[in-house]
Amino acid sequence: MDENTLYLLALSLVKGLGPVHIKNLIAYSGSPQAVFSAPKGKLLKIPTIGEHFIDLVQGADTLKEAEQIYHTCCKADISLIPYTSPDYPHSLKFIHQAPIILYKKGKFDLNSQPAIAIVGTRKATNGGLDIAEDFASFFAKQHINVISGLAYGIDIMAHKAALQAQGVTTAVLGHGLDRVYPWVHAAKAREIIQSGALLSEYPPGIGPDPAHFPARNRIVAGMAKAIIVIEAGERGGALITARMAFDQNREVYAVPGRIKDPRSVGCNNLIRDQIAKLVTHPQEVLDDLEIQWSPENASPPLQLELPLPEHLSSEESKVLNILNQGETQVDRLTKQTGIPLKNLHPLLLTMEFKGLIVQSPGKKFRRR
Repeated sequence: MDENTLYLLALSLVKGLGPVHIKNLIAYSGSPQAVFSAPKGKLLKIPTIGEHFIDLVQGADTLKEAEQIYHTCCKADISLIPYTSPDYPHSLKFIHQAPIILYKKGKFDLNSQPAIAIVGTRKATNGGLDIAEDFASFFAKQHINVISGLAYGIDIMAHKAALQAQGVTTAVLGHGLDRVYPWVHAAKAREIIQSGALLSEYPPGIGPDPAHFPARNRIVAGMAKAIIVIEAGERGGALITARMAFDQNREVYAVPGRIKDPRSVGCNNLIRDQIAKLVTHPQEVLDDLEIQWSPENASPPLQLELPLPEHLSSEESKVLNILNQGETQVDRLTKQTGIPLKNLHPLLLTMEFKGLIVQSPGKKFRRR
């Protein structure tokens, strides 16, 4: 493991320090390593970083813990994917609170296929399970990565159907990858690893906790081009995922149900509130997303345009508009944007961490 990843992992282990604060600390310090050694006075000048967060970092002894986790992951064949890695899911970088480190089991390249999430109630009806099977199978045959959470009901059916169709599926878990919850899905998890992936933001040794699953749902939503809800009650994780997806500017679809069926209330409400589009067949989703379907299933893996990041600052917009014209050196960027060099360096580092730009040798930058 390179030193950059080790220090990123150590930062991610600091209790009480979230991804946004970590990225700010790195952007102004210059590197993950520098965060641990920078003078307190320098860190206090960083916007949104108060004395409380600095004390958390400088009082933490997470470097040894990071090394231990790395060795544990190596033994368990778990990959670490830092936020700065090209292997990190591209679309996930653009969401608020994107994880600093992801843990993955499986060799599947998470950026090699577009992804659609299928979620729903754990207490699904036979009809709901049939619909989940139809949708997941259809998408898997079109080289679409089917994402879900390995839970009972709709989730596990989506995974099973994608595998049965000889496609790819990714399960996002709310605990470390040294275990599977619920345990009855352990055999299916091993099957998923063969062609797809298990993914988590939690290191080995961290068990399932109720607070982890809503956080897990933001990853499900953030990785997907679209989210489909198939049966959901008035409350539950599927609705949390749908609303997160809506806030992340993803397409949300819901399969309608009978108005007196408690397992259809959530879907019907999403449609009523104009959060989700009504859908009854997977082809409607592909048509709406403008994905071409090949009946012979002989087309190459589909490439979808990544969603544009929202809430860019005016300075970030200036930089991206210039980089749209091609790779540019930092000295030229400061002249063209009018941003002083002392402000441009931390801005470019922040944009790198957001996955917006890439740095090349010679202090050159280009759009990702």
